[in-house]
Amino acid sequence: MCIRLRELFACTEHGGAFVAEAADGRLLHIDEVVSGLGCHCVCPGCGRPMVAKKGDVQAHHFAHHTQKNGTSCISAGETALHKFAKRILNDRLEITLPAQVVEQQRDREVVVRAAKRAFDRAILETKDGQIIPDVVLVLRDRRLIVEFKVTHPCEAEKIARIRAMDVGAIEIDLSQYRDHNLREIGDKILYDAPRKWLHNPREREARARLEARALRRAEENRAQIEHYRISYCHRSPSKVPGSGTSEVAARKNGLADLINLPVNGAGCFTVAVAEWQAAVLEALLASRKAPFRARNGLAALRSRRWLDTSFADISGEIACDVRASGIPFNSPFGAVEAYLTRLERLGFVHSGPTEIWRPSHTLLARIDKARELRARPVKRTRELRQLVEKLIATLPADETAAFAFEQWCNSMLLERGHSPREAVDFEETLWRSFTNDLDNVATRIRFSPRERLDLIGLPYHGALARALERKHAEEAKRQSDNQARIAADRATRIDDFRNRALRQLGGEAEIWLVTLNSITGGRPPIEVASDSEAGRDDALRALHSRAREIEIQHRASKRKAKAVAELAVLAQSRYYDEARALLWMRGRRRELGGKSPEEFTIDDVTKQRCVELLPTKRSRR
Repeated sequence: MCIRLRELFACTEHGGAFVAEAADGRLLHIDEVVSGLGCHCVCPGCGRPMVAKKGDVQAHHFAHHTQKNGTSCISAGETALHKFAKRILNDRLEITLPAQVVEQQRDREVVVRAAKRAFDRAILETKDGQIIPDVVLVLRDRRLIVEFKVTHPCEAEKIARIRAMDVGAIEIDLSQYRDHNLREIGDKILYDAPRKWLHNPREREARARLEARALRRAEENRAQIEHYRISYCHRSPSKVPGSGTSEVAARKNGLADLINLPVNGAGCFTVAVAEWQAAVLEALLASRKAPFRARNGLAALRSRRWLDTSFADISGEIACDVRASGIPFNSPFGAVEAYLTRLERLGFVHSGPTEIWRPSHTLLARIDKARELRARPVKRTRELRQLVEKLIATLPADETAAFAFEQWCNSMLLERGHSPREAVDFEETLWRSFTNDLDNVATRIRFSPRERLDLIGLPYHGALARALERKHAEEAKRQSDNQARIAADRATRIDDFRNRALRQLGGEAEIWLVTLNSITGGRPPIEVASDSEAGRDDALRALHSRAREIEIQHRASKRKAKAVAELAVLAQSRYYDEARALLWMRGRRRELGGKSPEEFTIDDVTKQRCVELLPTKRSRR
């Protein structure tokens, strides 16, 4: 038999089939039979006689002998496959069932293990309950429905009915074997083709067992959670520094801001938050050659007997559930890991693969800097002496004779609230600011002397007095020069503004210049323009405003004259008597608010309003 699986479901362009069923139940390909009815074939779907059409015009095919249009049954290919599969299953009476495992909350139940199963017989049923199964395997009083997927999977409605019947059912996927001969897919159907459970009656029991175990675990977890919740006493960061050995060492190394951090689970340890965190940091820094993990930090705390044994063996899952109850809880391991994570967010440690933690360059630099700080006072005092000696070397000897460095270094600088000796311990920015101020005393005296200039205790009083004398002389000259410049600028502004006004306003300019104006704050524009550049700008705005007003008035006058002239011409066209037309133009009208058309008309719109009052025909009255 050379029938391919896809040929069971294929048809010609005229609806013909390529496969029919012989009298003995075998499936025959169109190429295996003679033309006409001599093959004695029937349709696998409906059982009606099939005729083999093997002419020279159309593709060779089977057609229903009793149907004029030659279309085949819709279910012929599927029924042929079911009969073929039923024969294969009946010959072997065994099939590989797929494994089925159900899972819930990381628990699992094996419903069925993948294995070959033997059966008593295989049958084709036209109907089983509300469905038509592809094939049914029977083992004593149990039934297994076998469905095949070639073009489409089993419909959801059919699966729902199978589940309602509570009968086991599997689906075998033959879609990848569409180009195989039927004789090649026997083992695929029985053993090799992908298959899955559509429904297994045992699944419900397996899920019930999972649910029962889940309930037991939940009850045990609730009891543990309540126990830990009641026995846990949280530790918050201390508001004052402690005296623990690890904490003191960390602060000495400039790491005060990296300990005493709020962390969930801090109550799992018997020492202050800053102390155990300093110990973890100490262990991290000590393990530069060997990988450091959170468990190494926990081991360091355990070795010091700082771990509360009540929480030593708590799981991460239970710790999470305890925290979910509303308290800042964590397992001891979780607390150490949370602390390291906070340090990582601050940029002082890095995490790597396999949960390895290592100090960052920032942290190592911080420690190196702390070492430098401890050696810094002596170095800075030496720098300070050299700087002061350089500064006072430029002063007259009689002004520096009474100055002593040690006495100055220990004296309180009233303007600053600290002594130079205390400045030696300042952080770098403040220290550099202090030394820069010292170095710039002479510069400030030279370029910005003032009566109460801070001389930082140095003997610069004589130099300051001489600088102030020079400053006063220079200031007097500047004021004199400035007054002359102001007077010249004022005269220039007045001349410029008057010339602008004359150009823009003509004969009206002189009166307008000295008239009070709202734009210039109720003052005459010429007076405001003389005050300053800003005043001149205000006066110019007033000037431009007046110029625009004059222009607007001029344009309005022209529009009115044009509209009145046009209205007069139109009025004369509506009256035989020119005097009548003139009388109408100058007569007051109630419709125009008591104004005459000549007064009312100022533009085309008002002219049109007056036109509407003229007689529609030429009149003598």
